[in-house]
Amino acid sequence: MGDSPLKTTQTVRNIMPSPILSHWIDLKKNSRKFLFPALGIVALILILQIGKHFRTPTPPKNSSVYQPLTEIPATAQKVTVGVFAQNIYELNASSNTYYMDFYLWLRWKGKIDPIANLEFMNGVEDWGRIIEPAYPEPKKLKDGSLYQIMRVESRFREPFEFSRYPLDEQRLGVTIENAVYPLNQLVYVADTKESGYAADLTVPGWKIRNSAIKTLSHPYPSNFGDLDEGKNNSIYSTLRFEMHISRPLSFFTWKLLLPLFVVLFSSWGSLLLYPIYIDSRIILPVTALLTIVFLQQSYSDALPDVGYLVLLDKIYALVYVLIIAGILETIITADWIKSEHPESIVRVKKLDRWFLIANIVILSGGMILFLLF
Repeated sequence: MGDSPLKTTQTVRNIMPSPILSHWIDLKKNSRKFLFPALGIVALILILQIGKHFRTPTPPKNSSVYQPLTEIPATAQKVTVGVFAQNIYELNASSNTYYMDFYLWLRWKGKIDPIANLEFMNGVEDWGRIIEPAYPEPKKLKDGSLYQIMRVESRFREPFEFSRYPLDEQRLGVTIENAVYPLNQLVYVADTKESGYAADLTVPGWKIRNSAIKTLSHPYPSNFGDLDEGKNNSIYSTLRFEMHISRPLSFFTWKLLLPLFVVLFSSWGSLLLYPIYIDSRIILPVTALLTIVFLQQSYSDALPDVGYLVLLDKIYALVYVLIIAGILETIITADWIKSEHPESIVRVKKLDRWFLIANIVILSGGMILFLLF
């Protein structure tokens, strides 16, 4: 006996997927589109964490002008000099200048007054410099030496190095030299034990790593027209105190890199659209390209005109290449789907998938190279 129509209808309904199940299947299929961007974001986060620990620091500047003093002449009067920094403010990267407020003390034995002709070699705006001695006359200590301490507040200049910007490390220094007495008559000896900086000293936007003070020699290739001066008299003793600072990784990650990657990922969204939406697939990367131009201009205004690419410039150059390549890919595939043939659509979707994977790999590899080298 044959099945009744009612029973047949129930059987068909039982084998058909429910609306909830169909929705879950569609969601599972569509989620694959977002798998690779999600993996790319995770990979970039890991790269940034690795770069935090393995980034190459800015090498110390070994100036050919100032050389380490290896031997103190026997005829020279020794002056022990120390510096204790209290405050650093108005750090201007575009003009390579900053203000430093510090204590400077000198301790010596001998007839030469080392304070009379003291010169700040990297000082700016001498008229605005404030020097307040603690004693009207140098204080005589129990061991017979003379002592003077003064509060100095002035603007200084340092040639900053921006090749690793915004992961750069800078040295804010004060360079002291005597303008009259050469090395064979007067030598500044660094007080390494007592020099340093205040525990509450902060530089907004920077992290203080350490400080250093050292004795140097400064040879001049001229006798400045004084015929009585010999070649050895053109070498002067120099004292250098510097603060070593670096930018925090959060500045690079959240303020500079995050907006760039948000724009880049939005341009990648065109690869997730259905191929027949040609206008939207082209508008997204073009808009992203224009946005990145303005983003780059915003950080470039904070830097001086340098003749080399900084780290962030290299990252932007890589992003430019990826977005332009995405625009070209969209234009080329637009011709493939004019007829809206199913095979052409499948072909474009397959290319979009591999193109997105290639973009993520290239971006990740480029970031690793830029951060580590």
